[in-house]
Amino acid sequence: MAIRFYDSAVTEKIKGWILDPNLRLLKPDETSRLFEMTFDQNDDKPLSLPLIAISRDKTIEILETQKQPKTFKGILLTPDSGHFNPGDTPPTTSIPLNVIPIKIGYQIDIYTRYMDKCDEYVRNFVFNIINYPKVLITIPYNSVNFTHESTIHLDSSINDNSDIKERLFPDQFTRFTLKFYVDDAYLFSAPVVTNSTLELGELNIEDRITSQITEESLG
Repeated sequence: MAIRFYDSAVTEKIKGWILDPNLRLLKPDETSRLFEMTFDQNDDKPLSLPLIAISRDKTIEILETQKQPKTFKGILLTPDSGHFNPGDTPPTTSIPLNVIPIKIGYQIDIYTRYMDKCDEYVRNFVFNIINYPKVLITIPYNSVNFTHESTIHLDSSINDNSDIKERLFPDQFTRFTLKFYVDDAYLFSAPVVTNSTLELGELNIEDRITSQITEESLG
């Protein structure tokens, strides 16, 4: 569905903002297995802090549900030359990149032992998300490696939910939650289409006149 490509891009974006070598980052698929990972990797011992967990909303919103040209007759690509422009010599195969717009929501949970450390992480993420919101998504289907640029939008609310005690951290800890979403995301489809050519012989003058009259009468 291409959702995993956004997960990877968002994770890499956030990872680039983390300067603390001791901070562990969990990507969406790891966060969904957070309790299982604790048991398997730590022999039922709590995870160490600081920790940042990225999770994705379970519901993906489809923004347009009606058939449109972009859903079945999108941008023409070729595996070798990238974009195919009108007037170019047609390749033997082409790839229409079809899209359906969607909205994806994400959440960042920041866990630290003390409030001041968590506060610094929150400040850093807020400034980076607002000032550097672009995310590059690479679509590898059929080797086209098409790059799409999306934008992340920070939710206006920051939630301090440190009072929620979890088994992962039995002692005192601080947790802040940031939410953001990508509303210019797409589901991508890139099927390979075999192109065919039709060669026509030269028309004589009578055929051309007849053809012209027929086209005009049909118009």
